[in-house]
Amino acid sequence: MIHEFNVQAKANSITGGVPLNTNIKVNPGDLLVITASPDDTWSAGAEDRTSNANGLGNPLGGKYGLLASGAYRFLFGSLVGTFDDGKTYFGVGTYLAMTVLTEGVLKFVYWDGFSGDNTGEVKATVQVYAGPKQ
Repeated sequence: MIHEFNVQAKANSITGGVPLNTNIKVNPGDLLVITASPDDTWSAGAEDRTSNANGLGNPLGGKYGLLASGAYRFLFGSLVGTFDDGKTYFGVGTYLAMTVLTEGVLKFVYWDGFSGDNTGEVKATVQVYAGPKQ
């Protein structure tokens, strides 16, 4: 089954927003595939702060480097996921395929240090393939 979600730069920002809850429960061994069109863009503010889900400077927008939040560092403007309400994060970008190692519920965030001037959204498409039965 294919699920689609509009992740908003402001409402779902790591700062000042809330994660977008997909209500998709994953389990160890599941294959998770997430895509976001490279043509979908969102913005972390004025001027050269528009990017796709890969984050600023990769390849769109200015090069602002990495934003740290605790032990996690991703490019400003990246699409990022979590299974445990933000205790841990993983980068998603425009394409991610991974084997899930822990159970949890998939949530998305926009990785930015200030949500007040964020605009736009990207559509994330999610597919989960069940892992081996135990």
